[in-house]
Amino acid sequence: MVDFSGVSLEGKTAIVTGSSRGIGAGIALQLAKRGANVVVNYVSEGSKERADEIVKKNSENWRKGHSMPSYAALGNEADLKDVNVEMYNSHFDCNVRGPIFLTQAALPYLPRGGRIIFISSAAARLGVAGQTVYASTKAANEALARVWAKELGHSHGITVNCVNPGPVATDQWFQSDEQFLKDMQPMIEATPAAPRVGEVEDIAPLVAFLCTEDSKWTTGSVLSANGGLYN
Repeated sequence: MVDFSGVSLEGKTAIVTGSSRGIGAGIALQLAKRGANVVVNYVSEGSKERADEIVKKNSENWRKGHSMPSYAALGNEADLKDVNVEMYNSHFDCNVRGPIFLTQAALPYLPRGGRIIFISSAAARLGVAGQTVYASTKAANEALARVWAKELGHSHGITVNCVNPGPVATDQWFQSDEQFLKDMQPMIEATPAAPRVGEVEDIAPLVAFLCTEDSKWTTGSVLSANGGLYN
């Protein structure tokens, strides 16, 4: 009989930041389906309702499911000429400062064999106009993964990786302005895997894999989840 115990997350606990909707919600559900106890994070009273609904709606999948406040990523766009200090500070505080100090606070409680996974973005490498600040924060996340892979490997037995999506059909995507969606269309049509925007279901299983025992020899890496927009 084939042994798939290496992909099970039974008995593990996962903290999924920004998981009241979109990719984060999909990741939380995927990890729960594999047996993990999941903490679903939210940032406001409005998102708390969504987080509680995710836990309630998918109660059959949870071993234990809880919602609690935490940070989520920012991804506003602006051309270089329109970037201001407020935008810079808010994005770097959320996307870079947030994971640094959250991980620092969690580190004493992480067992050997733990996993840290960043959701990066193809923007970190593609050079998309209007993403001066956002792309920089995602490139910083990838740098953190490489640094922490070395710092936390021998000392804590922890692996640190990134999953790197391209455009994904979340509610935020569909709330984008018409011109942005039009500008993105050529890129979407040129996506090597298929001429379509990504789906949450394309991303969540890759994150789940990086949480499992089968991924123990993968660290400091960026796993492409963008349909081949770059190699």
